Amino acid sequence: MMRKKKRLLTPIVTVLLLMTIIASAFTTVLSANASVYYGNSPYISENKGNVSVNKSDYFDPSRIYKLADGILPTDDISLIIETPGITVLGKYEEKETNVDFTEYVRSKEASAVRKNIEERTEKYLAALDKAGIEYSEGVRYSTLISGFEIIVKARDYAKVCGTLGNECGIFVGDSYSRAETELVENDVNVYETGIFNSSGFGYDGTGMVVAVLDTGLDYYHTAFSVNNFTADRGKLGLTFSELEKILADKELSAESSTGGLTASDLYINEKVPFGYDYADKDSEVFPIRQDHGTHVAGIIAGKDDTITGVAPNAQLAIMKIFSDLDDSARASWIIAALEDCVNLGVDVINMSIGTSCGFSTPSDKELESRVYEKIDEMGMSLIVAASNSFNSAYGSEKNGNLPLTSNPDSATIGSPATYEGALSVGSISGVETPYILFGGKIIYFTESTDKISEEKHFVDELLSSNQTETEIEFIKIPGVGRRADYTGIDIKGKIALISRGDTTFEEKANVAEVMGAAGVIIYNNVSGEIKMNVGETAIPVCSISQDAGEILAAQGTGTIKVSRNQTSGPFMSDFSSWGPGPDLEIKPEITAHGGSILSAIPGQDYDRISGTSMATPNVSGLAALLRQYVIENFPDEMTKDENGEVSLKKVTAVINRLMMSTADIVYNQNGLPYSVRKQGAGLANLFNSAATGAYILTYDREDGSVMDKSKIELGDDPSKTGVYTLRFSIDNFGKTSVSYDLSAYVMTEGVSD
Repeated sequence: MMRKKKRLLTPIVTVLLLMTIIASAFTTVLSANASVYYGNSPYISENKGNVSVNKSDYFDPSRIYKLADGILPTDDISLIIETPGITVLGKYEEKETNVDFTEYVRSKEASAVRKNIEERTEKYLAALDKAGIEYSEGVRYSTLISGFEIIVKARDYAKVCGTLGNECGIFVGDSYSRAETELVENDVNVYETGIFNSSGFGYDGTGMVVAVLDTGLDYYHTAFSVNNFTADRGKLGLTFSELEKILADKELSAESSTGGLTASDLYINEKVPFGYDYADKDSEVFPIRQDHGTHVAGIIAGKDDTITGVAPNAQLAIMKIFSDLDDSARASWIIAALEDCVNLGVDVINMSIGTSCGFSTPSDKELESRVYEKIDEMGMSLIVAASNSFNSAYGSEKNGNLPLTSNPDSATIGSPATYEGALSVGSISGVETPYILFGGKIIYFTESTDKISEEKHFVDELLSSNQTETEIEFIKIPGVGRRADYTGIDIKGKIALISRGDTTFEEKANVAEVMGAAGVIIYNNVSGEIKMNVGETAIPVCSISQDAGEILAAQGTGTIKVSRNQTSGPFMSDFSSWGPGPDLEIKPEITAHGGSILSAIPGQDYDRISGTSMATPNVSGLAALLRQYVIENFPDEMTKDENGEVSLKKVTAVINRLMMSTADIVYNQNGLPYSVRKQGAGLANLFNSAATGAYILTYDREDGSVMDKSKIELGDDPSKTGVYTLRFSIDNFGKTSVSYDLSAYVMTEGVSD
C-alpha cells in the first residue's frame, strides 16, 4: 500500500476557486503517438508526426486543470478531489424540510449520506494506491462538497488526473502562508498636527464658507482671529451686509426660533460671519464643557502659530446643534441648521456627528431623507463622519473581534453618513504606528491604557530620556503569568512575554512588575488585536497579535529592538466604522486623517483628539479648496448649466469624482489593501485631485444614470449567480491622451468560525 496516513506537519489551507479556475484556458502540444489523456478524454486517431491540439476544446474545464507556471515537479501540491454524489447540504435542500440544518446533520439520513461519501472516498483512495501514487491524505468533505484532499508531488499530478479524472473533479488548492508584517509607508501629506498640508496648492479657501454643525466655537481663540485671516476682503463668501439682507427677507430658521435677531447678534467677525445656537435658541455659540466643535473648526480653517487648517482662509458658519445642557442633538435642530445652510448659501457642510448602524431609506426616516436629498440637489458638499463604532463584532474577543461565519455582516456605518447625498468619511491615523524588531522581523504592537483610560507609551516608557533605542531581552513566562509561573525565572530588567487568558491584563502586568520586569508584552490567544487597560501598572505594557506572539514564544527567550525611530504607516484607525450602508451602498466613500489630530480647543489651548469626527473636517477643508479650484479652472460644460450659470450640483459632482478617482489606496500592516468597506476609495489626496486630467464615471445600478461619485455598487445577488458586471468609463477632460493598466484585488470578509 502506498497510502501514508500521516499527520501533515505543514498546514496547507485549500480554497475551491471555482470562478478563477473555470475561467482558465490553456494550450499544449500533444504527440499523436502518445495516448495519454486525463479525465473525459477525446478519442484521437493515429496520425503520423505531431499534432497541435488545444486541450481546452476537449477537457471539461470544470473538472481538470493545468498546474500554474512556476510549480516545480518536486513541490508538494494540495489536490481537492470532488467525488460524484450528493452532499449532506444537498440532501437537506432536496428535502425542503422545516428542520434546522444544525439538527438535520445529526439525523440518520445525514449519517447515511456521509457513509456513502466515505465509501466513495475509500474507493478512490484505493484506486490511487493501485496506481502506485504516493500521497498524504488531508481533509475529507461531506457538507458543501463531497470529496477529500490529498497532498502529492507536482510530478504526480498528471497521474492522479489519469487515475481519477474520468469520474472525479480535481482541483489544485491554493497554499496560503502566514501573513507577514511589512514596513508600510502610506503616502501622506500632513503637518505634524495630522492636519492636511495644503501649502503650495495655490488655493487657500478664499471665498468659501464652511458650515460646522457641532458643539459651538471658542471664537476668542487665536486660531480664529481676524489677525490671522488673510483672505482678500473683496472675495469673501459671506459679509455683514449680505447677512443683513438675508435677515431682512426673513429667510433664516434661526430668526424664526429667536425673534428680533439682528446681523450684529449673529455676526462674530470676518472669519466667522455667522453663529447661532439651534439647540438653546440663542446667538451664543461659545461652548460649555465641550471641545469638539472648536477642534473640528480648527482642522478646517484655523490659523495661528500652533496649527494651520486645511483651508485657512475659508470662512466658518458656526451652527451649534448640541445644547449646553444635553450631550445629544435633536433631528429638529439639525434640520433647522441645514435649512440655514441653504439660506446662507454655504459651500461645504461639515457634520462630525452620527449614530451607529444608520439608515438612509425614506421608509426609515422619510422627513430627514428628503432634507438630505434637498441638500444634495442644492449642490452643497455634505461631508459626514462614518462613525467610531469599529465593526459590529467588536468586543467579541473570543472571536478575535471578527463576525461569525453564520452572520458575517460587520457594518456599523452611522447615520447621516448613510444618506445618498453625504460623502461619508473614514479615518486613518494622523501619526505613524510604532513597532519592535525581532531578528529583522517587524512586530506591530498596540498600546495599553492606564486607570483613567489614557494611552500609555511603551517605547517612551521603556527608554530613558537620553536614549533613542535599545535592545532588551525578553523571556516567555509559562502559563498565563501568575506569580507561580515565574518560579526559577530571573525576569529582572527584562521583558515578560505573557499569553492572554484566565487572569486580567492588569493582574498579569502587576505580577510582572512585582517580579522586577522592565516591561510586559501580552500576546493574543485568538486572531485580532487586544485593547487592554492595565490600571495602575507603572511599567510599560503593550499587546501583540497571536501570530507574532507565537513566534516569540517559540523562541522562549531572545532580544528585541525598540526605537523611537521605528514607525510605519500610518494605518486605518481601528475605531473607524465599517460599511456598507443598509441598502448595500459603498460607505464610507473616502478616508482622511482622523487619528491623534492636534487642533484648537476652548481656553486658548490645543489637544490631540481621535475620531472620524477629525477625519471629516480634513475632507471638508479639502472640498473647500477643490471647490475654489474647480470653479476657477474647469470648462463651462463641466460646471455650468444651460443658462451659463455655475451649477453647484455639477461642481460638487466634479469634486467627488476628482477626490475618489485619485485617492491613494491605504495598505495594512501586512502590505495588503484595507477593504473598500473600511477605506472607501482610499486616502484623499488634494494634489492628485488637482493634477489629474481624467476621472472615473460610474453608473447607477438601477436606472443606469451617471453617478456623482466614482464608485461601483453591485447591490444584492439574490439569484447567487456569482456573476457581476462592473460598468465604468473614463472622462478625459485634459489636453493629452491617457492610458491605464488595470488590476484588481478580490477580497472576502474576515470571519471567525
